[in-house]
Amino acid sequence: MIDSRKEIARERRRQIQIRKAFEAALELNDEQRTGLTAFFIGCGEYLVYSMDRLHAQDQIIHDLLAASVPVEDTEAHEGLAALNARQDASRIVVDAFRRAVEELKISGADGRAAFEQAAREFADAFNSMMAPRRNPFYKYTDSLFVDEDWVRIADVSKEYHSTEGRLFLGVKETAPDGIDPEQYVVEHPPGG
Repeated sequence: MIDSRKEIARERRRQIQIRKAFEAALELNDEQRTGLTAFFIGCGEYLVYSMDRLHAQDQIIHDLLAASVPVEDTEAHEGLAALNARQDASRIVVDAFRRAVEELKISGADGRAAFEQAAREFADAFNSMMAPRRNPFYKYTDSLFVDEDWVRIADVSKEYHSTEGRLFLGVKETAPDGIDPEQYVVEHPPGG
């Protein structure tokens, strides 16, 4: 049986590895970035897919907590409101990035410069909103959530593993020399 919490952590680690590889490629000089269209598309498709999953997972977490956290814990409810606002802002950023990925798929190498600008904006927004931090709700998620909640949040299926694996392989197979997503170490703060 899959440990749903470990699966969520694995999924988020892989997303960060892809994002770090993507950002490393964006930092290459223009000549080195020539020919990376397939890599950028692969990273873009992976990041959009994983961000959609992250949003869905975090929405379930939010909704379960909003229904379970005692009303008198105003600090937690304010945090939940902030989480919802951050999620809304993140969805807007991801939708703009999704459009940029689709445009790159149509325009190919000719659209690389425009895509790279959108990609940098996505990375900057992502890093400012979604930086790894300690889970502010850990005392509630650890005490209120049961295994069935984590199974629902993780939403792991054969279809998920197939899609995620295919997208991850697409990134690895098109990665430039020296940029392998699996080389990036991802550590979360305790309780994160």
